[in-house]
Amino acid sequence: MKRQNLLAFVALCAFIIPLDPAWSADTVVVTATRTAHTADELLAPVSVITREDIERSEARDLGELLASQPGLQVIRNGGYGKNTSVFMRGTNFGHVLTLVDGIKLYSATLGATAFQFLPLGQIERIEIVRGPRSSLYGSEAVGGVIQIFTRRGDRTSRHYANAGYGTYNTLEAGAGVSGPSGGSSFSLDVSLLDTDGIDSTSGAQSDKDGYDNRAVSASWRNSDDDTGELDFSLMHATGNTGFDNPYSGPDVIHDSDYLQQILNLRWLYSGEQGWSSTLQFGQSRDDSDTFSDGVLDGKFDTTRDQVSWQLDWPMGNIHLLTVGADYADDTIDTLVAYDLNSRSNLGVFSQWQGAYGRQNVVVGLRYDDNEQFDSHATGSIDYAFDLAGGLRLNAGYGTAFKAPSFNDLYYPGFGNPALKVESSSSAELGLTGEVDEGRWALRLFRTSIDDLIGFDPLTYAPVNVDEAEINGLETEWAGRWSDWNLSASLSLTDPQDKKTGNQLPRRAKETGQVTANRQIGSWGFAASGQYQGDRYDDKANSVLLDSYSLLNTHLSYELTADWTVKGEINTLLDESYTTASGYHEPGRVLFIRLLYR
Repeated sequence: MKRQNLLAFVALCAFIIPLDPAWSADTVVVTATRTAHTADELLAPVSVITREDIERSEARDLGELLASQPGLQVIRNGGYGKNTSVFMRGTNFGHVLTLVDGIKLYSATLGATAFQFLPLGQIERIEIVRGPRSSLYGSEAVGGVIQIFTRRGDRTSRHYANAGYGTYNTLEAGAGVSGPSGGSSFSLDVSLLDTDGIDSTSGAQSDKDGYDNRAVSASWRNSDDDTGELDFSLMHATGNTGFDNPYSGPDVIHDSDYLQQILNLRWLYSGEQGWSSTLQFGQSRDDSDTFSDGVLDGKFDTTRDQVSWQLDWPMGNIHLLTVGADYADDTIDTLVAYDLNSRSNLGVFSQWQGAYGRQNVVVGLRYDDNEQFDSHATGSIDYAFDLAGGLRLNAGYGTAFKAPSFNDLYYPGFGNPALKVESSSSAELGLTGEVDEGRWALRLFRTSIDDLIGFDPLTYAPVNVDEAEINGLETEWAGRWSDWNLSASLSLTDPQDKKTGNQLPRRAKETGQVTANRQIGSWGFAASGQYQGDRYDDKANSVLLDSYSLLNTHLSYELTADWTVKGEINTLLDESYTTASGYHEPGRVLFIRLLYR
């Protein structure tokens, strides 16, 4: 879809401005401030994906789900289970911090998260915070934070099952049970995804690169007035994915075994004076072992142990002081000899949230001490003023940083141990409001990033040589019209390399999303559209990736109060497109599923 299609998309967005909110103002969000607030209280731009949203979508994996959110661009090197990168507000793919139940999940060697391996069947909700949050979380939170919450039980007994089959011999199944157990609650969920896949690239091995994912999650929670709340959760996903290697023979079979695992133990205690203390222990694992014709030829495993403590102290019912500390230790296990295979980081942080009449302020400071790159301080301030007529004016400023990965620092023959952290500063101005009971938002932002890590062609080593400036405009609308639930967003950004003036690679200047769904008796219908503008695949802007549009839809029918059948079509128009040069994407995908609730 070329520029005229973008204009049509903008017209559609304008059509749905006067709408009721599709999300509830009393939705509780914790990621933006590390404390619980309803969505209408937050000063930062936040998107929430609920379990119901996941089940209403046509997404087969987390990347496809995230691509439907404002401010996000998703790059996938092939079909399902292939390397997936998320760019937020034009920043790099390593500038997004990913948490699972409060525990950081990433590869310390790559410095990014393997989104492609996180199973949708084990996710209860996702909170996406756009804008810098290093003042609360430390490294990576330059573009924002994505926090995934796994499934949980409560005081109501529930059980479910689902099974589906579709194009590329794709099989999906899942089941789970949750509910009370004495004075506690629990949940247990399992899921399976298996597909023959597609041939990921041209010019390498001419074979289908399959993918399978087997996952289980479990949780247990006990609450007592005297001892506080104790919460345990586990998410474990493992499987195999095939890939192409252009540097080996045409008949060589390449595949990788992977593991994504998060263990979380959290204790929350609340005092009679209103304060609360949270102590959390966690471990995350990101393991990847690659094979050529069944012979192990690569191993990149990350284990991250983490402990954090946080104290929240309300003052006068209109102020909240938060102080805390995080300690983490990253350890890698590889077949190649890195100069160092572990590093630790200690971070201390504080935050003040205050309300002064129609004004609200959030101020945060954090100090990180890392044994590899010494120390780094970050801060942020968010301000909001409630105007007449339900309007709210927002302004914010924050600094953030990204620590070099183990590959950047120590990969044999490539790493540079003298690298500095990448640092950024971001400013934002926004206006939100209601029209005919609908909700809308308009935001302007600018992010400057210094000491970006780039490649020196003379030394064949990474160096801090690049700088970037990203100017952007985001618009969002959501609500109801004539029994339809509708939402739309449009992002216009100028992601620029400050030294060359070129567009930053793999980032479009225009992106948009629109969704619509409706329930008529036992019938349900939904459609979603995405637009991505032209992008370049390289820093020199010599390889152009054409713009594209995708249309997905589904139709469901409730057979009984407990059973539903659902038919889905992804890429309805069979658009031929790519998000990374040389890599294919699935064409039209048909899928049918049976759900029991």
